[in-house]
Order: sequence, then structure tokens, then C-alpha cells
Amino acid sequence: MRFGLCTDIRNVKDVQEVGFDYIEGKLNQFALWSEEEFESVLELFSSSSIKMETASLLLPKTMKVIGREYNEKELLSYLDVAFSRMDKLGSSLVVFGSGKSRMIPDGETWQRSFLSLVEVTKLIGKKAAEYGISIAIEPLNRSETNLINTLSEGAALQAEVALDNVGLLADAFHMRKEEEDMGKISLCSPLLHTHIALKEGRAYPVEKSGEVEEFFQVLKASGYRGRMSIEGKSEDWKADSVRALQVLRGYDEA
Repeated sequence: MRFGLCTDIRNVKDVQEVGFDYIEGKLNQFALWSEEEFESVLELFSSSSIKMETASLLLPKTMKVIGREYNEKELLSYLDVAFSRMDKLGSSLVVFGSGKSRMIPDGETWQRSFLSLVEVTKLIGKKAAEYGISIAIEPLNRSETNLINTLSEGAALQAEVALDNVGLLADAFHMRKEEEDMGKISLCSPLLHTHIALKEGRAYPVEKSGEVEEFFQVLKASGYRGRMSIEGKSEDWKADSVRALQVLRGYDEA
């Protein structure tokens, strides 16, 4: 497997130094930078041995894609800038989490909101395809959103969207928070991407544990050999990422 770290892409040199295979950037951050800010980061990557292969945080937190606040023109305008910058960075996949953006508004039903999300995800997927980019649907726990909380629901959304470049992500942290059976990974495979962090405190997996071991076991059983990004919290991300990367590589090689 290939291992990456979710962080500000301006940290690429530090992430490279730790030994990660790639960095996972925050799309809703660098998509909103000025051209000058973005060009300065492109220069950083021109001398880096790793790339931003993937990105997370597809949409700005203030951008709504469900209900009356949804503005299709605004979304498409944003995506053109965002995906063109991903393309310049050599990135081929973005994670569609964005829990605040896809919240079911007051007065709307789950069913109508789900159908709206299907149409929005199709629109995003088709726009991404123009740039050779894939979309990984990320189920999020209920404290972050009220729509698509489990891997099964994410798989249902993927099936309704029915685009070759739209797939599914399994996030160990969100699955634990939702107390979802890890066996769903095999049921909902193949996956496009994975994220990992511990349930307690969304911490980096800095030591071996049954929690991390089980995640690797079910992924291997499902035939997954793709990327895994650490997406968590740390008071000393560089020191913790060194230890976490050793743990992940150990389980991968076991």
C-alpha cells in the first residue's frame, strides 16, 4: 500500500522528510488562494520527490449543495478552479466529505435530500472527469453530517450516481464512531481510497493496536492495495507521523 498524510500542502517538504509516499492536500484551502499564493506552492512541488496525489475537503464549508441555498453556477465556477489546480499538482483523486455542505436542511426529508445529493454528485463527477480526476465518497459520522453516515449509504449513493470515476472511501475513524461493522468493507468493495485515525481523539495511530490491525485485516481480505492517508489530530504532527508511518508500514508488510 501507499501511505500519505492529510495536511496543508505547504508542509510537503516535511511530509517528504518523514517518508510518506504522498501528501493529501485540503482542496477547499488552496482552491481559494490567490494565483500568486498558488504559484509559490507549485514551485515547492517542483523540487519535491513526492506529489499531492490526493486531496480531501472538496467543498468550502459555507457552500451548500442541498436545499434552497444550493447554487449550481457557483459550484461549477469553484470546481473549475479547484480541479484545474489539482491537475497542475498532478492529483488524480479528491475526497467528497464536506459534511456541512451536504447537510439535510430543516424541512427537507432524507429521501429528497438523498436524491438531490445524487444529482450533485453526478455533476461533480462529470466535471472531475474533464480533468481526469476521481471522486471518493466519504461517509461521515453523525456529529459531522446527517446525510451519508455509513459505508452502506455511501455505496448506495455510488450506485445511484453510476459514474466510472465516482467511488467509495472507507475511513476507520468514522466507521468506529458509527459503530459500523468493519465487514462492510468487503461487502461494499472495491474502494477508491482509505483514511485512518483512532476513534479516541481522532489521534494518529502511533502504536500497534487491535483497532488498527482489524482495519488492515479487512482491507487485505477485500483485496485493497491502494492508498491510505492519516487524517487525524496531533499536538506534534511531525513526531507523531514518524511513529504512525512505522506502524502502518508494519501492518502492511505483515
